[in-house]
Amino acid sequence: MKKKIYVPIILSLLLLFSFVSITKANTTTVSSLIPVMTSNTSPSGVVSASSEWGIDHQAFNAFNNNNNDYGWASKEGVPYGWIAYEFESPQIVNSYSLTGRGKNENVAKESPKNWTFEGWNGENWVVLDTQNNITGWTTSVNKVFAFNNEKEYKKYRLNISENNGYSYFVTIGEIKMNYTPAPEPTITPVPTPSATPEVPTSDRAILTVTLTTGLEKEFDLPMSEVTTFLNWYDGASGSAKYGIDKHENNKGPFSKRTEYVVHDKILTFEVSEYTLTK
Repeated sequence: MKKKIYVPIILSLLLLFSFVSITKANTTTVSSLIPVMTSNTSPSGVVSASSEWGIDHQAFNAFNNNNNDYGWASKEGVPYGWIAYEFESPQIVNSYSLTGRGKNENVAKESPKNWTFEGWNGENWVVLDTQNNITGWTTSVNKVFAFNNEKEYKKYRLNISENNGYSYFVTIGEIKMNYTPAPEPTITPVPTPSATPEVPTSDRAILTVTLTTGLEKEFDLPMSEVTTFLNWYDGASGSAKYGIDKHENNKGPFSKRTEYVVHDKILTFEVSEYTLTK
């Protein structure tokens, strides 16, 4: 058998809607495993490229941490090519960033559009990352590319197959390479065993109390405790409070947990009686 008892209370509700706007920045600062290069072989490692356009556009300019110079450019008439860096010892790289060169009126067209990022295994170039249709280059934007890799390579290269439409050459202002370790797995703590739940007796009820805040509280109680609550409610008013034994919810080292409700904070309550069948 199920009974429902409602306490009529008139309440005006005001609904508030919040709108969140998320903006993703298109610039990211990336550290680099490569030192600031002052030539193609100094201070360490070796920078190389498929071609270079004159002394002002040598390959090391893409690794000198100075985007106000001419950067690297392939030789005139070849709008594609590769640029590489060889470490003194094998390193793991799983991200890199590219910046369009600074002294450049055609940065949007000269910069790479399609390429692969590759590691040299001693015999072959291994493709680690592939990018296509990359546009929107400016002299102030670092484009960051991350990929999965846990293998060491001594030499890495950016192998550009096409730029964004400039027929003279392909250019890069700055290249940085980095390694970010995978995060440590989260260890899920072993839950503390809860107290043995009470065995419900017959003639019980689910007491659902709805507060003026809209919050609902639900208690599975013997009918005798529900009756005691009803008697209290009928005789109380204002800020009078009533303690409800939470019974099976006694988690932790507590011998008893009691939740208190305040009379004038109760919007409605419902009593749903039931009888256990043994």
